[in-house]
Amino acid sequence: MFYQFLKILVGFTLRIFYRKIYITGTEHVKKGKAQLVASNHPNGFLEPLIMACYFPKDLHFLVRGDVFDNPFLKPILISTHQIPIFRFRDGFSKLRENSQKMDEGMQVLLENKNLLIFAEGGTQSIKFLRPLQKGIARIAFQTMEKSPQTDLEILPVGINFTYPTRFNKEVMLRVSTPLQVRPYFELYQQDKNKATEVLLNDLYTRMKENIIHLEDQSRLGTFEDMVVASRIHLKNASVLPVLNNNTQQLDIEKNLASYIDQLKEPEYTSLKDEIKNLKLSLKNQGLKWNDLLKSPLNLYKFLLLIITLIPALIGLIFHGLPIMGGYNFTKSKVRQKEFKASILMVSTLVLTLIMYVILILVIIFTSISWIWLPIIVVSGLSLRLCYTIYTQTIFKGKKGLQDSQKIAQNLVNSLNQKS
Repeated sequence: MFYQFLKILVGFTLRIFYRKIYITGTEHVKKGKAQLVASNHPNGFLEPLIMACYFPKDLHFLVRGDVFDNPFLKPILISTHQIPIFRFRDGFSKLRENSQKMDEGMQVLLENKNLLIFAEGGTQSIKFLRPLQKGIARIAFQTMEKSPQTDLEILPVGINFTYPTRFNKEVMLRVSTPLQVRPYFELYQQDKNKATEVLLNDLYTRMKENIIHLEDQSRLGTFEDMVVASRIHLKNASVLPVLNNNTQQLDIEKNLASYIDQLKEPEYTSLKDEIKNLKLSLKNQGLKWNDLLKSPLNLYKFLLLIITLIPALIGLIFHGLPIMGGYNFTKSKVRQKEFKASILMVSTLVLTLIMYVILILVIIFTSISWIWLPIIVVSGLSLRLCYTIYTQTIFKGKKGLQDSQKIAQNLVNSLNQKS
């Protein structure tokens, strides 16, 4: 019950936190089927939240054991299907519990449920699929040893964030065709090391198909600039939060990473120079590179602003404190960039819930009408909409911006042709 409540609450929060959420391949998540979900891990604990909310089947999770040391968090973690796995740094006494915890994870699979494991190990914010750890193969093969008749699958998942640490950006998640474990298990019975190697290699290939993978990380800045250029065609997209199964942009950005990796040094230097010149042109007009994603104020946006402006001002009064509180807490307390977005979203959510609890208590013990509760909810949504319109709209240098957008799009097209 608590899991389902959080699924609704956090799912709604994710729709507000992200401007666009693209999810494809969830038809491969099958009910009544034992599936080991293998995902990359670029952004703290946002990946499990996203998958838990939008997968059609409840998930169980293998997570860092040290988070269970918090007495407040422990009952919440247990009630949301999380199983601790301990590391050397957690102490020898904790390590001895891992055998029992692994048995719990295998039991989840034997009951034809889904178990999520981050196949790379720890979290790292990088547009690159790191080598997979042997733990996922170990769980798969030990489950088959325990119950050879189990029809176990491994579900390759890739999750991609445009700007992992920021609010109001995009996330793209893709699930691909599952790997059947049985053929690898037959090899495992003859040669354990070879079976583990083959399984991890095949799984790596499948996962990589779902992930924006840039081999040369020294070219990341250029890649991100080109991603902005590749998104110009979306500048007139809906200002409302979107949840859909469009794979086009993920494929575009995957191809861009591949193209930039393949560029020879003279071509790469030439591309950087063209980007540099275009940035200088934008700067001379008082514009920034990310302004390429904006569009002029049209009638549709103008009417939305007129309708939502006053409710948004009310929303700013009531929701401003939770938002600023979450932002300041994250800025002052979180050092590891992989957890900035996670903590920002969760801390803002907690402070917002506290604000609503206080509001309800005030309504109960005073003569204030209950009508204020839905008004404040709507005002918060209006504030979110106004913020999106403002950040997607250009108010100056329209002509120069349109010319720059054409040049940037030509850069993307020329890169596609060279490939």
